Amino acid sequence: MLAALLLNANRPVSEDQLIDLLWEDAPPSSARGQLQLRVFELRKLLGREVIVRCASGYLIEVRPGELDLHAFRDGVAKARAAGRSRESVGLLREALDLWHGNGLSGVTDVLARREGPMLEELRMTAREELFDAEIATGRCAHLIGELRRTAGELPFRERLLAQLMTALSRSGRVPDALDVYAEARRRFAAELGIEPGKALRDLHAGILRGGSVPHQKRPSRPAALPAPVRGFTGRARELDLLDEQLGSGEPAADIWVITGIGGVGKTALAVEWACQARERFPDGQLYVDLRGFHADRDPLAPVTVLSQLLRSLGVEPHRIPGELDEQAGLYRSLLSDRRVLLILDNARDAEQVWPLLPPSGTVLVTSRHRLGDLMVSTGARSLRLDVLPAKDSRALLAALLGAGPVAAESFAADELARLCGHLPLALRIAAAKIGANPEPRIAELAKELACQGVLAGLTLDGAAESAVTRAFVASYRTLAPAQRKLFRQLGSVPGAEFTARTVAKVTGTAPEDVLLRLCRLAAASVVEELGGGRFRLHRLLREFALRQYRADEPAPEDTRTRLPV
Repeated sequence: MLAALLLNANRPVSEDQLIDLLWEDAPPSSARGQLQLRVFELRKLLGREVIVRCASGYLIEVRPGELDLHAFRDGVAKARAAGRSRESVGLLREALDLWHGNGLSGVTDVLARREGPMLEELRMTAREELFDAEIATGRCAHLIGELRRTAGELPFRERLLAQLMTALSRSGRVPDALDVYAEARRRFAAELGIEPGKALRDLHAGILRGGSVPHQKRPSRPAALPAPVRGFTGRARELDLLDEQLGSGEPAADIWVITGIGGVGKTALAVEWACQARERFPDGQLYVDLRGFHADRDPLAPVTVLSQLLRSLGVEPHRIPGELDEQAGLYRSLLSDRRVLLILDNARDAEQVWPLLPPSGTVLVTSRHRLGDLMVSTGARSLRLDVLPAKDSRALLAALLGAGPVAAESFAADELARLCGHLPLALRIAAAKIGANPEPRIAELAKELACQGVLAGLTLDGAAESAVTRAFVASYRTLAPAQRKLFRQLGSVPGAEFTARTVAKVTGTAPEDVLLRLCRLAAASVVEELGGGRFRLHRLLREFALRQYRADEPAPEDTRTRLPV
């Protein structure tokens, strides 16, 4: 528990996340009570009340210099700022001396499995940067023994092999450098069925020619961002927040998880900010739609995504390994000291994201789920999107329809935005319907939506259902059966806001079960948690839930007769 809190130092960790990390699939019925007992025991052991209770769980307060991981990252950042110099060598040696064996050794299997590889990659990247700095300062002969030992531990890490060959050749031991390549080539062929990468082959050729040892070729600079959406408006606070937090100086990747209901504009925000910040990522920008909430297609497997990313980074298709672990190792090696921007769009869960995280740069993950496991294990920050304020909804309509028509039908535009629940996707579909008419009238569509329902009225081109409905269906399908049932029942609960007690009275379910399911629906961005035990359902999700309720549930008695007084 202490390790889980420290990996997310100065940030809250929810009780559900802690229970998952401590017991995974088999938590005891007394799990929450045991958490409280462990906090009590840890406070005694630590000597001061550094673990505090917060609304969603627990938070451990760590001061500057108290956590080795923070000190390590600070030391590496200072070394990078010093370039490949003797000062950099000293700083990196000092930072690496903080390690005493593998990270998280002796900690629960689930936490070590999820976070251990990321910590080990941080450590190995720093060691490789140390070797580069030592070679640059001419200490090649001094390094050979350490490089042989490290390369023997990681025999497929090509950057280490290149450093060992460089150190040997520059120390006058060219035959030994060629032997390292020959042995690596045999090992790659026998165990992976591939040749070493182009950078290692070029290095070998340079040594054979007797010329200077060439530098490793940098991966190609991808520029894979999609075009920003037309008429993007609002979100100034969110864009400023991403700007302010960019470039923390830590060697680890800066990860953001952007969450919200389907159609709220998560992808639009990520792409808009990425396009604005493009020049701040000189090593390239990558984008992948993980299809976590596609209505008709399965989510992409990490092995498929890594193959796509490696091709974007210039790896020839026949040199891409077939196994996930080998792909991930090659991917991290290519990006270990690069400043790249990666957008992982529409992530289904943390398992889909973990293998795709680079060791440095900035990552924007969009998802309808909170991905709490990812935040615990990586220190990712959460950015939740709500629907647009009324003024931004009007601005979006004006950007799509023109300022003149919106000003001429000002009241109707505001009513249309209200009917659409200020959801950007719904507003864009409404604008497309209005713009498709020879004489567009905002008031006519607003009247139509008020009469027949927004979801039914927002279809385009004779489609059976609107894009908003398809987005909601995709979210609905990810829910467990018990959560689906409660969501359907929420469509029959009167009022914009409700409590677990209210819903329990309507559904005839125990309040504690209802509260647990409501929290899970909130984690899936299907309902909104307001605090104080209150929840809210977006007006269009309420309309969708009521439609599902009428289709799937038997005719109920009037729910108002069962509401608490």
